[in-house]
Amino acid sequence: MSASETVRPSPEALLVEAQRHDRGRLKIFLGAAPGVGKTYEMLSVARRKLAEGVDVVVGIVETHGRQETEALLQGLPQIPRQHIPYRGRELDELDLDALLARKPRLALVDELAHSNVPGSRHAKRYQDVQELLDAGIDVYTTLNVQHLESFNDLVGRITGIEIRETVPDAVIEQARDVELIDLPPDDLIERLRQGKVYVPESARRALDNYFSRGNLLALRELALRAAAERVDDDMSTFMRAHAIAGPWPTRGRLIVCIDASGAGECLIRAAKRLADQRHLPWTAIYVQTLGASIGAAHRERLDTNLALASQLGAETAILTADRVGDAIVDYSRSHNAAQIVVGRTRDLQHRFWRHRRLAQWLLEHATDFEITVVADATATETEGQRVTPTVRSWVSVSDALVAVAFAAGASAIGAALEPLIGIDNLALIFLLAVTFAGAVQGLAASLLCSVFGFLTYNYLFTEPRYSLAVDQPVDAATLLVFLAVSFVVGQLAARLRRQANDAWLGTRRVEALFDFSRRLATAVDERDLVSAAQQGMTELLGHRCAVLAATSDQRVAPPLGPVRAREFSDTDQAAADWALAHREPAGRGTRTLPAANWHFLPVTQSDRSFGVIGVHLPLSTASVSAEDSRLLFTLQAQLGSAWERFRLRQLAQDAQVRQATEALRSALLSSVSHDLRTPLVSITGGLTALRDLSQQMPESDRLQLLESAIGEAQRLNRLIQNLLDMTRLSYGALTLRLGPIDVRDAANESIARLGTLLASYTLDIRIPAALPAVQADATLLGQVLANLLENAAKFAPVGTTITIEATDLGGRVRIAVSDQGPGIPVAERGKVFDLFQRALLRDSVIAGAGMGLSICKGFVEAMNGSIAVAENADGRGTRIEFDLPVSG
Repeated sequence: MSASETVRPSPEALLVEAQRHDRGRLKIFLGAAPGVGKTYEMLSVARRKLAEGVDVVVGIVETHGRQETEALLQGLPQIPRQHIPYRGRELDELDLDALLARKPRLALVDELAHSNVPGSRHAKRYQDVQELLDAGIDVYTTLNVQHLESFNDLVGRITGIEIRETVPDAVIEQARDVELIDLPPDDLIERLRQGKVYVPESARRALDNYFSRGNLLALRELALRAAAERVDDDMSTFMRAHAIAGPWPTRGRLIVCIDASGAGECLIRAAKRLADQRHLPWTAIYVQTLGASIGAAHRERLDTNLALASQLGAETAILTADRVGDAIVDYSRSHNAAQIVVGRTRDLQHRFWRHRRLAQWLLEHATDFEITVVADATATETEGQRVTPTVRSWVSVSDALVAVAFAAGASAIGAALEPLIGIDNLALIFLLAVTFAGAVQGLAASLLCSVFGFLTYNYLFTEPRYSLAVDQPVDAATLLVFLAVSFVVGQLAARLRRQANDAWLGTRRVEALFDFSRRLATAVDERDLVSAAQQGMTELLGHRCAVLAATSDQRVAPPLGPVRAREFSDTDQAAADWALAHREPAGRGTRTLPAANWHFLPVTQSDRSFGVIGVHLPLSTASVSAEDSRLLFTLQAQLGSAWERFRLRQLAQDAQVRQATEALRSALLSSVSHDLRTPLVSITGGLTALRDLSQQMPESDRLQLLESAIGEAQRLNRLIQNLLDMTRLSYGALTLRLGPIDVRDAANESIARLGTLLASYTLDIRIPAALPAVQADATLLGQVLANLLENAAKFAPVGTTITIEATDLGGRVRIAVSDQGPGIPVAERGKVFDLFQRALLRDSVIAGAGMGLSICKGFVEAMNGSIAVAENADGRGTRIEFDLPVSG
């Protein structure tokens, strides 16, 4: 294999390069702390760009009263700020719409991590920057290292201050350039003392807290590390895009095991940094023990951890298993993981009597993976606060009541049956009670029932009775064995109950999803699809849902069904339109228009946006839960596939119509052009001969030429009449004048119209004189008979007989036209009434447009009749029959 075959440009890296060229360019001026000169440098570069002729506009720049910065801002074009009312005050924010409308080549947007005032389109300023970049506008912005999401926990440990305004690392990864603005800690401290960063009083407090020399040294190291990682990532992308060989790391996956504790955030950020350093995709997983349940507070913490992992670029998964460690190892193997990250303090519940550290278990059993144990910086939790896979209150009132009830019942039954079965067998009754308690209520009830049963069995049925004392060693041994066996039996019963309950819930969920898929599959049109999806999602999620289709101008259409348009505020409508346009979630629970009452998720498939899914959340619910989010993404994928299926079906139908139209057009042109040209040539030739040679031509020849021209003109008239009739049939413009019509009169009139054409044939008319009149349109009936007679004359040999007969069937009259021509094959008889069918038979030498029989069928059916190809009595030729109702 050649070198060119072994080293190829990476498609992923080429895609990254292509995406960078399609959007605006982002440049970040990164610093270790406030006051290092990020905004000053950004404005200095912007002034140089303006001098070079670049269209530069200041979107928003915060000078914080620094004179040097304010001096650089003078002379730069600026967009007026937007004033947003908030709690009785007006706050200034970036006017995103004005900046988009102005569309400069370069926009300056200071403080990338800034949180916008509630009521703004986006919750964070970096989202405003993303929209500017999508519009093709280059952006310069500033950022301090403490605002990087993956460094947030490290900064908190260094400074002791929690940084709430963070920027996802993915934003930094999209930057075209990251310029590190570095200032030695001593110089920054001196600037603080001179009042160039904060006013003197604030500067003294800052020096005593955040801006200590040790903190600044650590923050500077973090900033250098972030810039170095960005440079390394740029170099890797460039080498892959240009097929430059290098010592690439082996691709795998990093798995981080999280739980519902506060330590999860620290663990997730550490995993993000490890994944970035090794260029690995990563997944955050949570394993829930079969039958376990967690409280609302812990569920909210778990949702927060999973949302943070997703925000940092991880895939997320929730697993359900009986053994946590085995589930982690199996998932890691099935997803080709190379590294497992776990927290040091997390406990692994092993059976029901003891706890083990999950890290210790993985180190012993997951020997084919690299195990990374991360220290818990928040390990101040008490044992009562620590969350395990089976988080729940250990004993509830209902557990105790069930245990007492079953133990008392076993005592009563034992007392009644003691004379019959003896005291030695009474322990089986108590074991049965323990089993029922575990099956009905769970593990805690079964263990309590074991203890209560042990005490009551000892008190009531062992000597000395009505005392907890035990005289005989055998009785003591029996009691201990009973207690041990009851513990085991109770645990097994409780486990079976949990597994049965989980199986039932899983079955219900699968049935619900199957029913949802069935509804989508049986939808007959887009409106039915939207209605079925809306109803199914409402049932599955337990929230009111709306499915909004996209309009031609890429806005969402008004909702259908029980959800009305008036239930959507202007903010809701804006969030739905934004989700559709940008193909990202918006509304409640997101950072785009979070003030909306609905959470919107775009429905996309095959790079198309079909609409959005809206989930209405009550005021007490801040966002969609992690479990509902995963279900929502599943439903979104199914709906997108169904919508795509409708689109493809419509494209296929349109293609069939175009193909049929093209075939008909070709047939019409090839046939009609010939049939029009032939009589025109004959008419033109005859008239020309009469004009040029009439003086030398005998009278008989002149009459023959005139009759030939007249015949061809009549033929041309019939062809045009057929075209007009077919047009009337196609557009439903046929007007009927039904009345009693004598069949013999209609036949004679049609024969007279075709006198010259039928002169070479023998006509056999078999119409009884007593035949009742038919209910028909005289013009249409005459046209039907004329077309059938003309068709017979085309195919029957000259000199043969053409027969017209009519028969009274009692309430209907059957009329038939037969000839002695070649006939129609049985396999072709069902097709002869199709439009242009005759013209499509290219191997025939007999001309024809193939419209005559199709017109006959349309006219006969319009008069409440039917038409078909029949068999002649002698088996020769063609016989066309049609029935019409009797008049009166």
